[in-house]
Amino acid sequence: MKRFLVLLVILFATYESANSQWSYVGTIQGSPYINSISVVNPNVLWVVCDTGKVFRSTNGGVNWVQRNTGLPSGNLYAVSALDTSNCWVGNVSGSIYRTSDGGASWVLQFSIANSFSNGIKMFNANYGIYIGDPTAATGQTYQYRYTTNGGTNWLLCPNLPIVNSEYGNPNGWDWLDTTNVFIGAATVVSGATSSKVYRTNVGFAGGVWNFGQFGGSGTSDGLYAQAVGFTDVNNGMIGANTSLIRKTTNGGATWSAVNVPPGLTSFQTENANALKDGSNTIRFMIQANLSVMYCYKTTDYGNSWINEPLPNEIVSIRIKQIQFLNPALGFGVGQSGKVMKYTGPSGINLVNTVVPVKYNLEQNYPNPFNPSTRINFSIPNSSNVSLKVYNSLGKEIALLVNEFKTAGNYSYDFNASPDLTSGIYFYTLSTDNFVQTKKLTLIK
Repeated sequence: MKRFLVLLVILFATYESANSQWSYVGTIQGSPYINSISVVNPNVLWVVCDTGKVFRSTNGGVNWVQRNTGLPSGNLYAVSALDTSNCWVGNVSGSIYRTSDGGASWVLQFSIANSFSNGIKMFNANYGIYIGDPTAATGQTYQYRYTTNGGTNWLLCPNLPIVNSEYGNPNGWDWLDTTNVFIGAATVVSGATSSKVYRTNVGFAGGVWNFGQFGGSGTSDGLYAQAVGFTDVNNGMIGANTSLIRKTTNGGATWSAVNVPPGLTSFQTENANALKDGSNTIRFMIQANLSVMYCYKTTDYGNSWINEPLPNEIVSIRIKQIQFLNPALGFGVGQSGKVMKYTGPSGINLVNTVVPVKYNLEQNYPNPFNPSTRINFSIPNSSNVSLKVYNSLGKEIALLVNEFKTAGNYSYDFNASPDLTSGIYFYTLSTDNFVQTKKLTLIK
């Protein structure tokens, strides 16, 4: 019996390893230096690169088409796309451009001299936020801006703090929704011993900004919080340009040290990604000794670490950003035009092999629930499947499923994240030919 149980454990671990992994997708033509990626869905991806290059893929990164006609040649660092047509990019000169025709042409929406674009996030066709550097390292505010009309106007956020010897970091920020945003800073003082992470919990238009400081030993360039990931309003982690990682349990007000991944001594964190599904999963892309890349995952905020091996084509290049569409699908991009993909178990379970005769979304059980509940659904035809949870105002608060599934009967165990309050929520199943919504109730 004991040998049988050991065998089961080994087989399970082997299955998980074989079905949860990073794989090499390919290299974009010309091998450009990729700075950022926007993952729209499993098929549609946009990337921005040095020398003003923009590429779009419509088949999950296998093939790419250059789509930067009319853009200046300056390096691009920020990108956010909604579909194959609409995309916004930001460049090294602090300018924002938009295309609505898939990159056949671009329109300049905003520009300010002596700034730098660190990130853009468009939540829908009208509302989006922008992270830009101050126009000087001292005595100026960051260029944090927002739009309510698709970028026709980019409004400067009220009550922004005045900076002192600091800038931002490309991709060094994270958001939970339109109101909760966390932004890493770079203290550009040689040997700096502290830096900041800014945050707002009322949105970019709210005018409330706070920051928490973390300590460490900076390099000759300073101390940068260049990898930021939050799983909920309280818990998050940052990684720096020097060999340190920090965590917070109070929304970034204070930061404390954690154990670094085993075997690492000299390293810098390039980027982080935090899932918002209640799993507490945060991944860091880490460059060790300025030569070898690693992906480390933690689900307990640094108490323990899991090394997720990278493809051989990736281990010696800098990965500048990873972005996950859902827990089972993510992409990473970086130096030399390299693209990689993460695939793993999605949390969907095939209940049985009987092909249903009709589409059906069942009532979740238990309901009311705390903190987990099961959602069953049936699809009679193979289809793209989306399962989302919304609050009572219609705002999406969780993307549970977004992938292609064969015909069958499925279940999904939804775990409410710690920041969700008691109340009524709605879950919607969408396929190529079917949409249905039901109500669920969370009681804490």
